[in-house]
Amino acid sequence: MAKNKKKKSPSKMPHSMPKSGISKAQFDTGCAIARKTIQLLGLPPIFFDMFTKKQKHALLDIEIPVPVIRVKNGHRVPRQYVNAIRTSAMNFMRTHYIDENVQLTYMEFFTYSLPFMFSIKQKYDKELFTVEQKSKFIGEMLKKLGEINLINSGWFKGLFTNIWFELGFYSQINFRTYGFEFKTDIPRPKALIGTAATIRCVFELTSQESESIHFTYKNIKRKAFNVLVGTTFLPVFYTSTIKHHELYPESKSQNEYKIYVQSHAIHRFKERIDIADATTRNYLMHHALTIDHKVVKSANGRPLMSCSVYNVSLGYYPFTIQGDKLFILSFLPVVCSITPEGKKLYDILKFTKDELVYLGMDKLSFFLTVDFEEIPILKNALIESGLWALKQRLDTIPRDENDANNINGIKTRFIKNFFQKTETKIQNLIDDETKIEEWI
Repeated sequence: MAKNKKKKSPSKMPHSMPKSGISKAQFDTGCAIARKTIQLLGLPPIFFDMFTKKQKHALLDIEIPVPVIRVKNGHRVPRQYVNAIRTSAMNFMRTHYIDENVQLTYMEFFTYSLPFMFSIKQKYDKELFTVEQKSKFIGEMLKKLGEINLINSGWFKGLFTNIWFELGFYSQINFRTYGFEFKTDIPRPKALIGTAATIRCVFELTSQESESIHFTYKNIKRKAFNVLVGTTFLPVFYTSTIKHHELYPESKSQNEYKIYVQSHAIHRFKERIDIADATTRNYLMHHALTIDHKVVKSANGRPLMSCSVYNVSLGYYPFTIQGDKLFILSFLPVVCSITPEGKKLYDILKFTKDELVYLGMDKLSFFLTVDFEEIPILKNALIESGLWALKQRLDTIPRDENDANNINGIKTRFIKNFFQKTETKIQNLIDDETKIEEWI
């Protein structure tokens, strides 16, 4: 007969260790982040060491809520976009600091710092702190917390910019634009037992369908879409605008124009920025027409809006103004004879538009697939015209050995033969007053 085994009594908690619902690992992590949080508020981290161990356990008896990224009710965002943005945002929060000096990551801030600050406020009136503590440092901490505005403090600027940046890859000017709203809530699940403090950050993705209108240009009725800006705080999206003096610096006009894009311009952009996938093209066009309003003067004196990456232009947008609206008409390649670089290239090579198109120079892939070391006259022309900077910038794009945009020997020989045949000829086949309509 088996002997009855005496049940082991649970080990007693050391008298010095107060009872708490948190593990030692959570406690140690919470203490480290609490000190960083106090420093983030502009106060000495040593303030945290003025709490007793019992007080620390009480303050760190918190839930650890991971930020939520979801679609706002009534808005449409495809599930694959939500998943991609969530993955990118979570990775950003784990690897980037809310403050470089404090070395506090966004994820630490959301999961520990915010609940810790909320816990201090929550327990202030529950006789957890002594009168001396209240007078010496708790009062100052609460004053700092009362002055904090999570939106205006600047703490979230990097994270907001990252999410907004990601949404730019999925926003399509001729279809739908995406944005997000930020808020905090205090979740209380039914299963929650005890008085654990918690506050959760929520990012709600929003969307707005593009508005299409018709306008008449050169006696032709055309369709255009408004360029929407995905907002972070406003419930309504607004149309991107550009001021008159950005287009004409010498003018004193205070006019402002809403930006619209003709369908044809979107088609031309896709055709000429042929090395980029659909999401990258979305971002490039959206960024140029909402944030990076870089305007240059064309060879014929008219302004052009540039589509740039790191101050290197990929091409230009010609436009017309009608009333309070600016309509993007097309997308011009950098080699177009009226662009700043294209005019210089034309003066050197004397090629016509048809010849440039025949060689494929109107597409960005040209700068990646041709071995310019084999064609010195072309390389020198690109350097003298200022287009070599574009070549160098494109070369920094990572590509694998099977990429279709790697150097193509057949294409290189074709262009080399063309230059050998035309090198000795004077190519004055077009007028210096080349009209923009040729490229539109």
